Amino acid sequence: MKIATQILQEPFDHPTMQALTIFAKERGAQLYLVGGSVRDLLLGRQTTDIDFTLASDAIQFAKAFAIDIGAVAIALEENPPTARVIVKQDDISRTPQISMDFTQFRATSLTDDLRLRDLTINAMAIAFENAQTFTNRSHEHHLSRVIDPCGGMKDLETGLLRFPSKQVVIADPLRLLRIYRFAAQLDFHISQNAIDLVTAYRSMLPNVAAERCRDELMKIFYVKKAYPYLQQMDATGLLTQVVPIRKGARQTWISLETFEESPIPADLDAYRKKINHYLQEELSVEINRRSLIKLCLLLGDNLDGIGERLRFSRKVVQFMECLISGSKKLRNIIPQLTQKQINRFLRTYASDWWGILLYSAASSPIDSAILKQIADTYYEHMLPIYKQGRLITGNDLIQEFHLKEGEQVGDLLKEIEDRQFDGEIRTRKEAFAAVAALIQKHP
Repeated sequence: MKIATQILQEPFDHPTMQALTIFAKERGAQLYLVGGSVRDLLLGRQTTDIDFTLASDAIQFAKAFAIDIGAVAIALEENPPTARVIVKQDDISRTPQISMDFTQFRATSLTDDLRLRDLTINAMAIAFENAQTFTNRSHEHHLSRVIDPCGGMKDLETGLLRFPSKQVVIADPLRLLRIYRFAAQLDFHISQNAIDLVTAYRSMLPNVAAERCRDELMKIFYVKKAYPYLQQMDATGLLTQVVPIRKGARQTWISLETFEESPIPADLDAYRKKINHYLQEELSVEINRRSLIKLCLLLGDNLDGIGERLRFSRKVVQFMECLISGSKKLRNIIPQLTQKQINRFLRTYASDWWGILLYSAASSPIDSAILKQIADTYYEHMLPIYKQGRLITGNDLIQEFHLKEGEQVGDLLKEIEDRQFDGEIRTRKEAFAAVAALIQKHP
């Protein structure tokens, strides 16, 4: 990936940026665009999350600026002092929501602050007044204004990821994971020196908060093709510091690669739009079903303690457990698959049968025609019944047959619903007749 010859202007056309220029000048504050914002600017990547640094009073500056423009300021950290200003989307002018982080120098100077950052490509800064006019300058001129003590621009040009020093890894071992996350997101390669540091300090990773490790790991799974980077992590011994994968489990890598290369089997192509919508739905912040299916494939059905280990929400854990149990159920019924078994399967896994089909197809060979049969059954048979609703209710049974509320009413409703989904009953009249027969048989 090369540094963009045309730097994006859009973030600096935002009215908030113009207001910030005036506010900083009035307060005599020197602001610097820093870190990922500079990286994305140089790469020509769109962003509405902008990072600033200043020498002192970062939280006070952010709060005062938020009051000045009628926005919200949130103090994020005390060390280093950091605050976030969020400007909501304006539907009238159609300006997007913008988020700005203001962080105080972590050292006595900007240059020393940059040397403490995670990667060389994130250790660059631009004076805010210069950043605003980047697109109005020649390519060579604006690059000369980048403050770059660690050689980040050269690494952007060559697509290389490096740590500024060994000390930044020791200071925060999460950076061992982060370097692979950036490799996956940017399609960059990792320097041999950085790989050596990962190998040397991987044992420090369990000392990092599980939530932080989880977030970095799941950002890797979010990438379209994560398995090459996960394999690189596995080769250094880093991956097993985060998740309990079995060493030498070749099939798990094959399954993961299969899913990433072709997540939707050919016979299900007619449902591609529905499937993609299902996969993209988030079950937690930045954790969607696609990513969780990948994680389950990597774990190879071994979910023991994963929820606690990565501090997943109960909703996420339930989804992963559903994939495993549903896949086992599907494999058991496929040899003698009947229409009734398909109906029961779809009703049992009503919200996540798509995930089970896709997980099963990637983890073991399944005739995709069977998968299509199951999907067709849902949309052509089950969905119309769900939309129709129950043919009769508990009140109907109590009034028509003079029954009392209780277990008998529940059992009768379940039996009628089963017959409705199995296609044996289609009308209220048939439902009442079936109930009458059942009561006569079992008074």
